[in-house]
Amino acid sequence: MNYSVPEKITEISRILRKNMTYTEKQLWQRLRSKKLCVKFLRQHPIYVLTEDSGQFRFIIADFYCDAFKLIIELDGEIHTNPEIELLDTYKETLLLKQWYKVLRFNNSEIHQNLNLCIDIIQSFCSPSP
Repeated sequence: MNYSVPEKITEISRILRKNMTYTEKQLWQRLRSKKLCVKFLRQHPIYVLTEDSGQFRFIIADFYCDAFKLIIELDGEIHTNPEIELLDTYKETLLLKQWYKVLRFNNSEIHQNLNLCIDIIQSFCSPSP
């Protein structure tokens, strides 16, 4: 799909990349290594059609692999807020309807067992038999 990312969204993505959380940095170091054999982008805008208005909008994914339409979201403490949980669910629904796959990890999962998280990600980045 051809679309132009508005400058405001591009700027927000740049700011998010420059101000990554400790957990995002941990995961990014592993994702950018050549061991997974796929390319990931960080803080990447995804163009989606909204359900309620039929309009397009951008969702900025924490990490994105175009080859497998895989989005990885890291959830910190703020994601336990009911309003944020509702927004996350809404965005995930929009993404799933456009055939994206969404993996969510909370920060403690990354901190406690990064290798397991990488294994799970790897399983989504393998060609289907």
